[in-house]
Amino acid sequence: MPRHKRTLVLNADYTPLSVVKWDRAITLSLIGNEDPSKGAQVVEYYKDGDSIKDTRGNEYRMPAVIRVAKYIKIGKRIPFSRKNVFLRDQLRCQYCGKQYSPENLTYDHVIPRAKWKKQNHQKSPTQWENIVTACVACNRKKANKTPKEAKMHLIRPPQQPNPHGYILGLSPWSQFPEEWNTYLTPIYKNFGV
Repeated sequence: MPRHKRTLVLNADYTPLSVVKWDRAITLSLIGNEDPSKGAQVVEYYKDGDSIKDTRGNEYRMPAVIRVAKYIKIGKRIPFSRKNVFLRDQLRCQYCGKQYSPENLTYDHVIPRAKWKKQNHQKSPTQWENIVTACVACNRKKANKTPKEAKMHLIRPPQQPNPHGYILGLSPWSQFPEEWNTYLTPIYKNFGV
């Protein structure tokens, strides 16, 4: 049984929304079969033909891509996380500009935490506007200094990303099934993984 297959979920307008487990996708498609105004419709199945059978002997193919029946409005904020910082910065060190695999990246406080507190900021220093992706070498070189003090330049200043193009539950270093390629946004196509 294909325990680890995931399904790409598209909005009603065919823009990608999220990724769900295959069993949830089958449930949504069955709901959609009973009532087309609810649930989801299968857009593509996995080409390898994987399927499961229920206790009655009914066979269900693994959906690779489904589309929800009703349009879901996308939120205005992307949750702050290491994965989303790496995605925003395209797995590229914001100091030297080189692209790295995730295990060779860190995130860096542009204004170090100790200096942030001395500047009387009200928010946490770990936020979209103060965190960038950095390779280990650049992060060590910058240390507990600002970019100006370390004589290092940011490729671009950190900011909260636009939610358009982000797919919930999908990491930039994920292996994408070929069935998803048509539907992935440019953010994910730039990684070449």
